[in-house]
Amino acid sequence: GRDRVGGGVTIELGSAASGPVAASVRSVTRALRILATFDDEHAVLSLPELLDRSGLPKTTAHRLIQTLLRNGFLFRRGDDRYCLGSALLRLSRAVEVAWRLPLAADAAMESLCARSQETVNLYLLEGLARVCVAQKQGPQNVRYVIPVGVRLPLYAGASGKLLLAHQPRDVFQAVLAAAGRSDEFGESLAADLEKIRRRGYATSWDERERGASSVAAGIEDRNGRTIAALAVSGPTSRFTPDRVEAFAGLLEEASAAMADALAGSPDGLGSGLPAGADDSRP
Repeated sequence: GRDRVGGGVTIELGSAASGPVAASVRSVTRALRILATFDDEHAVLSLPELLDRSGLPKTTAHRLIQTLLRNGFLFRRGDDRYCLGSALLRLSRAVEVAWRLPLAADAAMESLCARSQETVNLYLLEGLARVCVAQKQGPQNVRYVIPVGVRLPLYAGASGKLLLAHQPRDVFQAVLAAAGRSDEFGESLAADLEKIRRRGYATSWDERERGASSVAAGIEDRNGRTIAALAVSGPTSRFTPDRVEAFAGLLEEASAAMADALAGSPDGLGSGLPAGADDSRP
């Protein structure tokens, strides 16, 4: 099963297996659950807040908090509130290196943001979901923004459908099963994915969240496999048919530039992008 903690972080819970191994996995999962209670809006928490947001039994949470404190993954401040510990500073630098965009790819996103005047997001496939790994916020006062690192579904939203359209049928079926969607929904989605493959980009209006719309195009590797989705997102009121058509053209140019930049990157995000499957599609 899964449990969602604050900040859009989803923690995978342990299986039904028993014994020392299962107990160890469960302890690790619970410790990660405590760390996942922190986010941009909850960077510092009191002990009651930490216990409440973790959703764990108090005795278990207290034990794990002490372990995390001893190992530097949590820090108790002078006011007796808690924040993430200094051990994560070293890890955060490693994350920054591993997930950074090549300069040319970053410039392509900046240019797309300036030309579209909307928020631009880069998504990668992660299991049966998609995760936003980079973002350029649109310049307008009213804009649509999601936190970087948040996992979102594949069955809704332009970038999710774009990525799903280029996955094997077993992934398509697993996504539907995990979401508990009906056969009728699956048939409609399969038809939508076929349309996306034909025209080369995906659209969504109010699918995942009312009032938010997006257009997405795929980024391909040197073998022509879709490895990421680049999306322009904003308020539905601004995503009129003529603007959507214009966004699609801008995305085509930007995704080609991103593909070139990522393919030529010797390190960082470019060299680690996953290869998408391209057979037995729904």
